[in-house]
Amino acid sequence: MKERSVKHHYLPRHYLEGFTDDNGGFFVYDKQADKIFQTSPGASFFENNLNTIVSPEGTASDWLEDFYTEVENQVWHSFDTIRNSTNKISIDLSDKKNLFLFLLFLHWRLPSNIEIAEKLSEEAFREDNDVLNYVVLTDKNGNRAPEPIIEMIRSSSGFKKATRVLLSFAPFLKDKEWGRTLDNWRFLYSGDNKSWYIVGDNPIITDGQFDHNPINCLNEFVFPVSGRILLVNTRTPISRGFPPEIVIESNNAIIERARRFVACQRKDLLETLVNYHRFYASYGKTGSIIPELFQAFQT
Repeated sequence: MKERSVKHHYLPRHYLEGFTDDNGGFFVYDKQADKIFQTSPGASFFENNLNTIVSPEGTASDWLEDFYTEVENQVWHSFDTIRNSTNKISIDLSDKKNLFLFLLFLHWRLPSNIEIAEKLSEEAFREDNDVLNYVVLTDKNGNRAPEPIIEMIRSSSGFKKATRVLLSFAPFLKDKEWGRTLDNWRFLYSGDNKSWYIVGDNPIITDGQFDHNPINCLNEFVFPVSGRILLVNTRTPISRGFPPEIVIESNNAIIERARRFVACQRKDLLETLVNYHRFYASYGKTGSIIPELFQAFQT
């Protein structure tokens, strides 16, 4: 049997490599400690035993972490195709679908959404729930399981963690037209092909309207695919170019939405962006950062 892992990355290392320098490292800003330090993908954006499942008998298992790894292995080819693309290349629909799957799993495994997922787990197996009614618990004869059994499973710590996986399938199972939003996707490339976009521990920037809705949580979002590519999904598709200021505003949103850590290839750029965010904070305007970003894409 393989040794059980402890260090579980909520941002996969392979994804983080898109924000590193030629030596495979980057600079990280710690919002809580208010300091910048140099590190690498393997040593950042993880929590110990984040995805460890402990059985009622006390046995620990890594099956959830292994499941995430399996999903990632299925999508990395498409992810790398997109990450290596240019503004002269049209992204295939199949690659968009795989990236969408990756984003859904990423969304619900982020520490910022774990409490939300656990709260939603309390609604599983309830017949009157219109969102999670695709999850049914039955006995071997196909009959609904007894309520005490359902409640025992629903309240277990293992199921609360496993719910992160169940929530990731909601758009596919509850929305017959889930693929329509992929037509609105636009990939914005840095003009000089250099790394200008940063990443944070909560990198999927949503407008806040549907964040807690498993079906519609990614109807509108901004996501840094790499240091040079920003994915924007808006209700009205982008049909024009944008000035360089969009890079600053999207990075400012990454810092604002981050719970604690933000990473950037260049220390000088990170310092500039942190000071820019401090400027908003000094005037009590941080609440306007994300609304202004989405507004900019629609004007």
